Amino acid sequence: MVMVLAGDIGATKTNLGLFSSSAKGLQRLSFCSFPSCAEAELVGRVKEFLAQKRARQNLAGVCFGVAGLVQNGYVEATNLGLKLGESELQKELGCVSLVLVNDLFATAAAIPLLSENELAVLQPGNIAQEVNATIAVLAPGTGLGMAFLVDAKKPLIFASEGGHADFAPRNELEVELWRYLKFRYGRVSRERLLSGPGLLNIYDWLGERAETGSSVKALPPLLSGAEKTAAAVVAAAENGERPATQALAIFVTLLGSVAGDLTLTGMAAGGLYLAGGIPTKIIDHLRSAQFISAFCDKGRMASWLKRIPVKVVLDPEAALLGAARIAFSSLGGEDVERKKSSLGRG
Repeated sequence: MVMVLAGDIGATKTNLGLFSSSAKGLQRLSFCSFPSCAEAELVGRVKEFLAQKRARQNLAGVCFGVAGLVQNGYVEATNLGLKLGESELQKELGCVSLVLVNDLFATAAAIPLLSENELAVLQPGNIAQEVNATIAVLAPGTGLGMAFLVDAKKPLIFASEGGHADFAPRNELEVELWRYLKFRYGRVSRERLLSGPGLLNIYDWLGERAETGSSVKALPPLLSGAEKTAAAVVAAAENGERPATQALAIFVTLLGSVAGDLTLTGMAAGGLYLAGGIPTKIIDHLRSAQFISAFCDKGRMASWLKRIPVKVVLDPEAALLGAARIAFSSLGGEDVERKKSSLGRG
């Protein structure tokens, strides 16, 4: 039995899976997860996983989706400091083929394989679907990833560094937020707001506004110190804490606006898909009018955006599935064309 190893190497955790392929599609044989780590420990963990599953002799292809910029067979994980090279890893693991891709590239490859119950619909859309309609993928998590998928049956995938593009405030409140982050970081990218750390940035800003007596009412936050995490802010919002509720509302609105921008940039008539670690945790907030209103609030293009399907990827291991698909493709299976010059993620 021919097997491939797929990996999803994020800034906080790494998922590994062994897959086989049959007439029924990709079949996952085994799985493990561990905190993301440096190169030597990662290679050791991969070898240990393969040894436990007695898979080395049948291992044909490997694909790792990594949260970082991939160029010429090398990747450095932006929020992790991990550096990997295809040729070095291929020698270490002794496989026929080894491919490194951006993690959003891997997620995009998985989109056509997901069933309807693995997706949550935020806006059904009613646009007439073209054969090669572009799909946009937006993934807020530890960072902010983006990708485009063209033609789901024989996909051409482009990743993007759009998460590092400038944040553009749309009103006076967002100008005030921009100024706060400009002073704090020197430059304000979209990722400074639309990520786990970004949600904390918004929460901190609301706290400072309360302390300085801003003319816009804001209550002081209750979270502090080690307990102040993005997950804690979401939980506090669920419990009705006003600053957390405000922070999450701003986050959701900004996410909707950037999602609309991404959809316009790629003319993504095939739909906008939200992936990453955050959307599934705040899905009730995404179902509110704030997200779709900001998504569609694009002036003369508003009527077109109202017709675009918007969905949330519910499968937390979609990137792993996509990496497996790419691994089989590299062996001459289902073709997933890979444009190395356009792989990226921060």
